[in-house]
Amino acid sequence: MAQQLSAHPLRFLIAEDHEAVVVGITPALQARYPAAELTIAKTVRAVEESIAEQLPDLIITDLTLPAEEQTIPSIKAGLTLLQRLIDHELAPSLLVFSTHIRSLIRLKASINTYRGGFVARGKSTPIENIIEAVGIALKGSIDLPPDVRSRSEFDPRWLQVLALKYEEGLSDKAIAQIMGVSDRTVRNYWTRIQDALGVFDSTQQDLKVQIQIAAKKAGLIE
Repeated sequence: MAQQLSAHPLRFLIAEDHEAVVVGITPALQARYPAAELTIAKTVRAVEESIAEQLPDLIITDLTLPAEEQTIPSIKAGLTLLQRLIDHELAPSLLVFSTHIRSLIRLKASINTYRGGFVARGKSTPIENIIEAVGIALKGSIDLPPDVRSRSEFDPRWLQVLALKYEEGLSDKAIAQIMGVSDRTVRNYWTRIQDALGVFDSTQQDLKVQIQIAAKKAGLIE
């Protein structure tokens, strides 16, 4: 959306349910962009309603958000929202500001082909660096942290297997039925996942447990 920035005052939307974060970042944004219009949304529903009314130039979002009021914040809700934003035809600039940056590996394929600016920073990043990241995103650049940038993209089918096993608690047979593949194909997926995560068979450790631990460390599952 960089080509539209001169047509109207900049519009920023902050998707964040922690008041302390909002209070910490808004003064710095207002100081750097005094004419910008700033909107705060604390839930996924509020973000979607705000976007439906008027698409902002930049969306600053956490990855852990409640779907709506009175619901528990979750990475799943935040990632689902982020995928919808990435898929938006007008491609607003996006700045992910979260303690769960590694979870972006799940969307890396979409991020790498995104037509708008996409920047990600951890919550420990100093405010002055976050404001700098805003400028990078508004320019239309893609800038990911090294631990996300260096990781290979995971096949969406492998991610589905991980989610069905460790988040839904399903057996391999049930996973095969849901995915519409054979039991042998699911076993093949596990081998590929194991190789990608660098997990090796051991007589002293449960392989599926080790895969779960490695997948969590990589940000592939909650």
